[in-house]
Amino acid sequence: MLVMKQIPLLFLLLGLFRPAGYAQPLTLEQAIDSALRNAYSVQLAGYGLQQAGEKMQEARAGLKPRLFAATDYRYYTNLPYQLLPAGVFGGPADTYKEARFGVPHTINANIQASYQLYNPVAKSAVLTARAARDLSAAQLTRSREDIVLEVSNLYYNAQILHSQISFLDSNLANSRQLLSLMSLLHEQRLARGSDVDKVRLQLSQQEWQRESALVQYRQALHLLQFLMGTSPADSIQLLSVTEEQQDIVPDLKPMAEMQITSSQLHLLERERSAIEKSWLPSIQLNGLYGTSGFGKTGANDFLNFYPLGYVGLQLSVPIYSGNAVKSRIRSKSLEAEKARLQLRMLEEKNEVDRINNQYQLQLAARNLPVIRQQIELAQSIYDKTLLQQKEGLATLTDILLADTDLRDAQKNYINALVALRKAELEYKKLTGNLLKPQS
Repeated sequence: MLVMKQIPLLFLLLGLFRPAGYAQPLTLEQAIDSALRNAYSVQLAGYGLQQAGEKMQEARAGLKPRLFAATDYRYYTNLPYQLLPAGVFGGPADTYKEARFGVPHTINANIQASYQLYNPVAKSAVLTARAARDLSAAQLTRSREDIVLEVSNLYYNAQILHSQISFLDSNLANSRQLLSLMSLLHEQRLARGSDVDKVRLQLSQQEWQRESALVQYRQALHLLQFLMGTSPADSIQLLSVTEEQQDIVPDLKPMAEMQITSSQLHLLERERSAIEKSWLPSIQLNGLYGTSGFGKTGANDFLNFYPLGYVGLQLSVPIYSGNAVKSRIRSKSLEAEKARLQLRMLEEKNEVDRINNQYQLQLAARNLPVIRQQIELAQSIYDKTLLQQKEGLATLTDILLADTDLRDAQKNYINALVALRKAELEYKKLTGNLLKPQS
């Protein structure tokens, strides 16, 4: 009986299925670029940024001149009355006489302009809207980083699951050979029936593990395709898993969560400033130009138009509005202090997390070569134990123990790969380097 030869790890971890939509294996960068274009969360955050930009333009419009045109026509079925002092007509003092003025038909057509010469509230509204736009931009950055994290995790998970399936295929081949050998020995009355059952049980467990890993692998691919905006019916091929450590970017930039908190703090300060400036007076320049028409029908009918125009200043001074403004100022001050404290907490936590992440990266990079050698050694021990069993120098228990050691080494290798990729992603997140620089 042929014994499975030792297979080098790089040949064991082969690529995935032949792609339909991609001529070459899909790289992580391609998957991320596709997801950043098509992910719904990024698109929604993009709309939020556009809305914030439009609101800023709306606030700016409050500082620009305004021009209105209006026309008005009235037909008085009853002309309005006015009371005049009777003394005007030679009557007694302190008495009044009603009089009707005007004509039945009046027409007004005017153009009115206004311009804010000084309005601190309107200027603060622009600064507040700009701070809100910066917050939306930071939220968009976080949405993009979340997609990068999710796509990277799915991509690495699919790679590692495929490696796990490759290990399980190798173990299944070993178990089938062992089952064939034990069945032959049992027929020759050199092994017990319970020994055959033990191997058959082990084979059944490994088959179940492979099916479970295959389902998880397919789920990871489907989720990856969903984020990329491609159809699940399209098969894709990923690059083979690699032990190489990714390049570490030394640049330290604020992580997305810190940028959002900082933008929230800036927005709260702008909102508080706008409330405080509501106490200040405002000055508005007004102007009007138009015409008024008066007419009557019937005998001596006429319709005459007369020009009308003026230019003036309007001063508005807030005097008293209760304690509402003071309460709003105190509320915004408390919110700003809370955001300031949260930002300081994030900065300190980020520093501690980066230090711990360095230890994780070093440990994961150091463990991988050691564990790979352990796999090779465990495979060699299993092959030798199997040969010794054929020669009567080893028992089934020895073989099962050797097989367990091999599977433990494979499991440790998978865990070490997961730890390395997780530490690399965490480092990029903590240093603000998840997204590629914009060219």
